[in-house]
Amino acid sequence: MIRTYLMKYRKQNKKSLHDIAEALGVSRNYYNLLEKGKKGDKMTLATAYKIAILLKISLEDVMDLENDYRNGFKR
Repeated sequence: MIRTYLMKYRKQNKKSLHDIAEALGVSRNYYNLLEKGKKGDKMTLATAYKIAILLKISLEDVMDLENDYRNGFKR
């Protein structure tokens, strides 16, 4: 299942896959797979924190959205 929230906030912030991947210190391909739900079944707190900063949303929101993702809810 796709992590639509990552795509939504990335696009709202006018960031490319490359921009986010580079800031996280991962390959563009890995981040793309993360968005598509093919990697990172359980996102680490460190990664969630970095994503929150990059996408300008709270860590709490990222954790809630990730929890929804894991439970099959779409936002």
